[in-house]
Amino acid sequence: MGDLHQTAAAFECALLLDSANWSLCPDLADVRAEQGDFPAAARLVEQGLEHEPHEVTLRAASAAYRTRLSGSSDDLSALIALAPELANTTYRNLLIDYACAGPKLPRRFVAKARRIRRNSVPSAARPAGR
Repeated sequence: MGDLHQTAAAFECALLLDSANWSLCPDLADVRAEQGDFPAAARLVEQGLEHEPHEVTLRAASAAYRTRLSGSSDDLSALIALAPELANTTYRNLLIDYACAGPKLPRRFVAKARRIRRNSVPSAARPAGR
């Protein structure tokens, strides 16, 4: 991905030019998550959901980033429910890894999420930020 700061700046400029382009939100959110800025990642995904509330990738990323922030078992349960709908298993596994690193999560939910991760076959390279 190169320099994460430059990548983030490019996505931010693109969002300024076209704030309704919801597909930029998860791309920038993923960069922020890679930088460890989960509050920003969660905000960006929520911004995308304002435009496309039923998009499964946005919903899964939102659940993962909120889980990472709060340790919410409800959010982890939502991610577990959405995980089978994510075609890109590499991205699904990344979201599961982020979520399972959340604070004070019940072990049974983490174990269930990790089972989903273990039982998946990685897909080809992650297209278009997802």
